[in-house]
Amino acid sequence: MSERKVAVITGANGGLGYSIACRLLDIVPQSVPLTIVLTTRYMRKAVDTISKLRKYSTQRDLLSFDYVLLDLASLESVHEVASQLLERYKHIDYLFLNAGGGDFAGIDWIGATKEVLKNPIDAMTHPKFKKERIGKLSADGIGWVFQINILANYVLAKRLLPILSNGGRVILIGSVEAEIAYPFDDKDIQLIHTDQAYVDSKRELEYVHAALAKKWKESYGVLLYLTHPGICHTSIFAEYLNWLTTFGMLFLFYTVRWLGSPWHVIDAYKGAKAPVFAAIEAVPDDDTDPTETVNYGSACDFWGKTYVKRKIAGTDEEKKIGTVIVEEMDKLSAGVLERINLGETEL
Repeated sequence: MSERKVAVITGANGGLGYSIACRLLDIVPQSVPLTIVLTTRYMRKAVDTISKLRKYSTQRDLLSFDYVLLDLASLESVHEVASQLLERYKHIDYLFLNAGGGDFAGIDWIGATKEVLKNPIDAMTHPKFKKERIGKLSADGIGWVFQINILANYVLAKRLLPILSNGGRVILIGSVEAEIAYPFDDKDIQLIHTDQAYVDSKRELEYVHAALAKKWKESYGVLLYLTHPGICHTSIFAEYLNWLTTFGMLFLFYTVRWLGSPWHVIDAYKGAKAPVFAAIEAVPDDDTDPTETVNYGSACDFWGKTYVKRKIAGTDEEKKIGTVIVEEMDKLSAGVLERINLGETEL
């Protein structure tokens, strides 16, 4: 019998995270024992998601599920989850750092109309009409978007390095929208003052990958992949759309795909193509699948057939910026951990 594989997926109760789990169930051979560990904020969501995945995978016998409750906005929660996983598992094969989000405030409909009329493909790929709030802090006193999209994921992965070592793969989930991020501001690493913290956080994630991929590979044997799901329809912006505007958005998604956009995979299962490819199929010793210099994106053709599209990443300048961000994260994490150890979890 093959050795059991363990996959941890953060934010697995819906959207891309759930689709990553489904694609894993489809791609990992049924002869390979597989454990999928879900992280969600609430137990009910975890139980419901496991029930759905069991129904999805009725043909698999060598399958088990587990879950841990994780709140990325609390580094105490992140450390608790890391401790639970270190206690339960001797090795993790795949860690999908999918959970995250943005502090969105709505849509600039006038701006959206102008963007779509001017350049529909760019408007639907790099939307500048999504409004975000400025200045939200986590309970740890850290920029909220920065913490849930970058810092908490980094802290979790770093804590798990002992059981990821010697072949484990960490899959970062970026965004094609990072292409329109503002230039890096070393005075606002936590993205407290930017009006597009979500987009900028995805760019900072790319910098962090550039700084860590080679180091983790050489020091721990951990493969750190940078991926993104293309453009797919998830619930991240659902509260600002009704049935009519949702229909309009999907209509535009299909339209720009037919006009030539490779990124509008639309379906979250198709969006999971690149993350799961990096975890299961990528050959790190092959020049076509390096961990350090490529961003792997989920793409599709006119008919929606998916493939993995590669983009060069990890320049020397990105590594320098990433090192600055990593140093800041280590300081922030150490400060919060000290308060936790002292029992001072409230600022």
